[in-house]
Amino acid sequence: MAVTDVRPAGALPEKEAASVSAPDEGFANPLPLGLLGYGMTTVLLSLANADVYESGTMVLAMAVFFGGLAQVLVALMAYRNNNAFAVTAFGGYGFLWVTLGFLTIGADHGWAEANSGTAMGFYLAIWAVFSLGLMVASAVAPRVLTGVLALTVILLTVLAVGNWADNATIAKIGGWEGVLTGASAVYLAFAFLLNETFRRTVLPVGEPLAQAAD
Repeated sequence: MAVTDVRPAGALPEKEAASVSAPDEGFANPLPLGLLGYGMTTVLLSLANADVYESGTMVLAMAVFFGGLAQVLVALMAYRNNNAFAVTAFGGYGFLWVTLGFLTIGADHGWAEANSGTAMGFYLAIWAVFSLGLMVASAVAPRVLTGVLALTVILLTVLAVGNWADNATIAKIGGWEGVLTGASAVYLAFAFLLNETFRRTVLPVGEPLAQAAD
């Protein structure tokens, strides 16, 4: 999933959104890539959850490589930029996708007994807690980012309840909510990319909900 540097975001006004996500001079900005890895993979998996198509190798490959590996690499690059928030968010969500891919492959190959709906519900719920913590921390970042994380909390909670209740309708609702969540992350990725490229606000990202202390 996805994240900007909370430090400059809390200090810059909306008119300076073009530079909100800019990294240290001399290094390329990895954040749009991480957001795209989170957003695009979430959209594709969510369409499967919404019964638009079957969840097959396409979703699995996206989850492991673009949702997982790409976000972990972005977390490593964010470490160089001294961005603890991005490291935590991209590293966490990257390994969320890696573990989800491992769970899928393991179940398909019978490596262990398949997880129950109850177990998967708790798996999703603990990631909802993780996302809630990030959402609170993002209050000093662009408002769209806080919105992406809020939608992520809702998504994971709905999917957890769907697993606990073994209810396909709830899971399908979660699928469509996940499409909205992923699309919002894709929007934020291109907002950061276009605003930085054109050095002006092409796509607004919103004022932070709170201001960081000086």
